[in-house]
Amino acid sequence: MLLGHLVKDMSTYFFVAFGIVLGGSILGGIAALLTRQPPFHTMYELAFKLKIWGMVGALGGTFDSFMQIERIFQEGDMSPVIKQIIFIVSAFIGADTGTRLIHWLVHGDPI
Repeated sequence: MLLGHLVKDMSTYFFVAFGIVLGGSILGGIAALLTRQPPFHTMYELAFKLKIWGMVGALGGTFDSFMQIERIFQEGDMSPVIKQIIFIVSAFIGADTGTRLIHWLVHGDPI
């Protein structure tokens, strides 16, 4: 049951970060098209700029996870630290996957 809850939370962090990068890049490309800018170039640049914000958005909108890790280190209980690191890695993988997907859609070659 504990593992199922962890996997559910990991997938939530992954897809939130993925969605922020993918959705922001696609909508930015549409805005670029409407303003007569190169949409693919704009999407490509936005994907890399939104990568960190995808992670921050997935982790709760602030760097609260990092502050929680610091507090846990001071208290000496390592189990929550591992859980937070797993969530940070999951959000990073989601944001990176979104960036790679946009790169592949724009250029056609995988990174």
